[in-house]
Amino acid sequence: MIFFIPGDRLKSGRHDDDLQRFWHPVSRMLKLQFSAQLGLIMKLTFFLTTLVVMNVFASSYSQTVTYTGKDVPLEKVFSSIKKQTGYVFFYNFSLLRSAKPVTLNVVKAELSEVLLLCFRDQPFDYSIENKTIVIAQRISPGKEAKTTAALPPKELKGRVTDAKGQPLPGATVKVKETGKAVMTNAQGEFELKNVDDKAVLIVSFIGYKQKEIALKGASELHIVLEENLGSLEQIVVMAYGTAKKKDIAGSIASLGQKEVQNAPMGSTIQSLLQGKASGVNVAIQSASPTSPISVVIRGASSLSGNNQPLWVIDGVPDYSTATSGNIANSLYNLNLNDVESIDILKDASATALYGSRAANGVVIVSTKRGKEGMNPTIEVSTRFGYQRQDFNGYKYMEGPEYEHFADIAARAEVMNQGGFDYFTRLFLDEQAFFSLNTSEFKASDLKKLKGAYYEGNTNWMKEMTRNPLTQQHDVSLRGGTKNIAYYVSLNNTNMDGIVKTGGSKLYGGRLNLEAKLRKGFKFGLNLSGSTRNTNNKDYMLDVLKKIRPDIPVYNPDGTLFTKDAYTENPYTTLLNTRSGSGQLFNGTGFLEYSILDGLLLRTAYTANYANTQRLDYDRRGSTFNTEGSRSWSNNKNQTSVWENTLTYAKTFGKHDVLGLAGYSMEKNTALGYSMEGTNFPDDDILNDFPSAATRGALGESYTASGLISQFARLQYKYNNRYILSGTVRRDGSSRFGPDKRWGIFPSAAVAWLITEEDFMKNEKLRKVISYLKLRASTGKAGSQNLGDYDWMTRVGSSRYNENPAIAPNSIGNNDLQWEQTQMTDLGLDFGLWDERVRGSFGIYQKKTDKLIYSKPLPSSTSFNSVSSNVASLKNNGMEFDVSVDVLKRTDFTLTLDFNAARNNNRIMQINGVTRELNFPSDVTTYMKVKEGERTGQWFGYQTANRLFVTAEEVIALQGRKSVGTKQYYRDAAENPGDLYFIDQNGDGIINADDRVKLGSSDPKLFGGFGMTFFYKSFMINGTFTYAYGNKRLWSMPMDDAGYMGSYNHSNLIAGRSATLLSPYEASMPRITPYGLGENGEFSDFWLYDASYVRLSALNISYRLPEKMFKDKIIQGIDLTFQASNLFTLTRYPGFDPQGNWSSSAIGTGMGIDGSYYPSAKNYNLGIKFTFK
Repeated sequence: MIFFIPGDRLKSGRHDDDLQRFWHPVSRMLKLQFSAQLGLIMKLTFFLTTLVVMNVFASSYSQTVTYTGKDVPLEKVFSSIKKQTGYVFFYNFSLLRSAKPVTLNVVKAELSEVLLLCFRDQPFDYSIENKTIVIAQRISPGKEAKTTAALPPKELKGRVTDAKGQPLPGATVKVKETGKAVMTNAQGEFELKNVDDKAVLIVSFIGYKQKEIALKGASELHIVLEENLGSLEQIVVMAYGTAKKKDIAGSIASLGQKEVQNAPMGSTIQSLLQGKASGVNVAIQSASPTSPISVVIRGASSLSGNNQPLWVIDGVPDYSTATSGNIANSLYNLNLNDVESIDILKDASATALYGSRAANGVVIVSTKRGKEGMNPTIEVSTRFGYQRQDFNGYKYMEGPEYEHFADIAARAEVMNQGGFDYFTRLFLDEQAFFSLNTSEFKASDLKKLKGAYYEGNTNWMKEMTRNPLTQQHDVSLRGGTKNIAYYVSLNNTNMDGIVKTGGSKLYGGRLNLEAKLRKGFKFGLNLSGSTRNTNNKDYMLDVLKKIRPDIPVYNPDGTLFTKDAYTENPYTTLLNTRSGSGQLFNGTGFLEYSILDGLLLRTAYTANYANTQRLDYDRRGSTFNTEGSRSWSNNKNQTSVWENTLTYAKTFGKHDVLGLAGYSMEKNTALGYSMEGTNFPDDDILNDFPSAATRGALGESYTASGLISQFARLQYKYNNRYILSGTVRRDGSSRFGPDKRWGIFPSAAVAWLITEEDFMKNEKLRKVISYLKLRASTGKAGSQNLGDYDWMTRVGSSRYNENPAIAPNSIGNNDLQWEQTQMTDLGLDFGLWDERVRGSFGIYQKKTDKLIYSKPLPSSTSFNSVSSNVASLKNNGMEFDVSVDVLKRTDFTLTLDFNAARNNNRIMQINGVTRELNFPSDVTTYMKVKEGERTGQWFGYQTANRLFVTAEEVIALQGRKSVGTKQYYRDAAENPGDLYFIDQNGDGIINADDRVKLGSSDPKLFGGFGMTFFYKSFMINGTFTYAYGNKRLWSMPMDDAGYMGSYNHSNLIAGRSATLLSPYEASMPRITPYGLGENGEFSDFWLYDASYVRLSALNISYRLPEKMFKDKIIQGIDLTFQASNLFTLTRYPGFDPQGNWSSSAIGTGMGIDGSYYPSAKNYNLGIKFTFK
């Protein structure tokens, strides 16, 4: 957890010299002399932490005032108090007209004493809220008595709080009929005398919605006010700072507490984004607890690298956040109950300050914090859930069905081939046929082979899966004093998988602490730690389809049945070990100093440590494994980040200026060990490495990288109408060669708040158009999608003539450069009818140059390829989102929201490597991309959307009229029941030249919509997601059509197959061994419309009435019911129209459905207790 020390030893041992030679050129760039300072940093951190802890026990620090003056205007005294203490005064200027001058002579007097002197004999009162002193008119006792003399002598007491139970001191409580009013005290309490039973109270507080309450005879009230924070005033977190939403010139989407709280149990921070923001395409692979999740913002920007956004947690970039759901991905360890807000940065002006890591967008996650003066609040919540597996109607054949199907397929194969082969000998008695002494093959002469079928009838899917239970528990403490703010939490989540023995267990905790050490100084500490244990069974369904249903689970003696070395009993797979264990720790300490009014200096140091271990053990009976095998790996990753920023914000009349300058340094190291062994005497006890008869060599790896950056931002706003913003970042990365290490990433943006113009202030017009902002931006972001040492030619250990040797194992490219993405964005943000309708519309373009891809090399080099900058890619798209408050009343609201996005990407140029790119490989091509064409285009054979139905039409296609000779149309095994491929070029032959474009794997339109309904303490929220216009390859039936053997098959497929039905009736081709007939070749027949609409999440909550907890420690109880994936409207026949993908890279990854794992419907009940 220390910074990279250039020129020094990176680690001891045999790697020293090699690493020293590697880092020598890097050290000339990164002059990070931190080793001597590490001890000082640790001592300073210890000292500051100790000081903070000591201050926690102090209820407040002393605020003193020194002032001397005679008959001084009160405003002048207020100004002096503000300068000395930082407290500000809130009042109406008309109030002070009746103020009396004051005479003071105090030296280091307590603030409370000075305020008593100032307000003695004044016609108004005051209250203190945090560091704001609120002044209000004093109600005359005599006047009050006169007004209320005719009323019955009734006394009313009450308390005013916010939605979280925090008191609101200084709130005004007024009787509507009489005008009598009082203000709440520091605890939010008030008292009114002589109030009529039928009176109506009007309660108001700055920043909160006014509320009217009919007494109806009540003598004691608890009044909860709702924040009146309009969408334009919401604070948005951006790169290295915050701003009001209306002052943002870039494209940023935000999710607040309501969206986070409504996330179903088991959600991760990635899945939470699904359907919530336009242009953000979220795909969840499956219902597995370790399921990968892909988040792509405004289209993919890289051909071979990571297309996931940069995740920034509390200001610190997180680099362990690819799509994988394994233990190394820290996003799966982030507790959603700790999250305060999420801000998605999409355009260059918003992302460019993150420079070389921002080409795919940035997601900023802010966790909860305490507040100064906030009473301690404890929240305890628990949720229990149930998962119901959803295979979308998919089932495998049962034993008798399989026997019938295999028998017919084998007989048909003998008839078509005119003889027996390996496949048919598995099921038919060849010797019995030859004993007939006939050369004519008749189906009736073919007999089943004795012992070809077993007596079992195993529903392997039922045996291997379950409907699991899940649970989640959280506890948190939040609060603050005058100088301390704190948030502490602990959490535990247990998620069992649908496949038996699979699951995930997570334990975590967080501490966020902020303290004002003295005037102008602020110290903060953010600590989080977690441990996650998994047992990954995501590959189970691939095993299921390779086992016949007539095979039993156990032998008569109770041992697991094993057919042969090629067929794995799925129960063996369940017992195999695929365990992972990961421990993550992240710590950030920061110090802020307010140098001058508006000038803030901040320094922050972050240390991140991840220790992950993986253990695999394959028992006897696993495929090609008769002796047992064990493998183990341990990886330790450390990241250190030191950031320093200087921020200046000032208002000069109509001019608002914001400036930022920063400098940061990072170091990342990864150390890995691995070991493997085979031939164990026992699967359950003697299965440790010393027991292995054969042990492999201990593997070891070490990598390191560094990044150094300078960045700046300047923003100017004039007259609250015109906004200009510019940023620049300069990054230097050790992942590139000495001459290509530095990249510069600038951006510029402009915004016009049209509704602030005089011509928009017409009363009638303003009632309709309450907010209108036009914005535009352009800029450049980067990406370093390559390994730590791809620019270098590396060597590895080898053997030559039984002696140790070294040999090159990769070829480097010293000319590798940054991937650079030029972004342009134009948008319109609007609010109509007092923002009851609000939304935005935007168009964008992203052009990425110097894409890194593998460039083929001649065989003479002994290497297949080298990483090179080979191409350019362009994304064009548009986005739209809108929210509508259909009903908006005091106790009743209904809000609808909708978002949509469309993205097209094209390869603009391929720099001399080849004229086309093939995915997933040149050997197996499902997609072909040429210059000027879209990526994601399927490329294969087109069928006539039917099968061959007669032998005559097959024979007719085999005659070449031009020369009068026979030529197979496709292959010699063609028969009725095979797919009818179209000869595109008319040459009479089906070959690679007949492949054409077949549609796209990318949706034409995608997004989400939802509804939120509030009635008093009752809430219903529903979120829908959708996609339209994309085609997916469901690989399972395509593979089935290409192979019979010992595999099982779907009853949906087999029931429509030409193997059982006549070609006239069948809708699926015949299933053949060895792929004969080429029905398993990729064609449009296996592509399906994957458009869908899904109810992704449903949340129902109810808060028990406040009167139940009057004068008790319990402040509130919330009950919730949540469900996810309740239904999906789609014509797609596979498990899930958007799941079971292989990767999120450009190419076939997201478009291929491998049917790895089912989806699930999730239901959970929860309860949350809030204690005061």
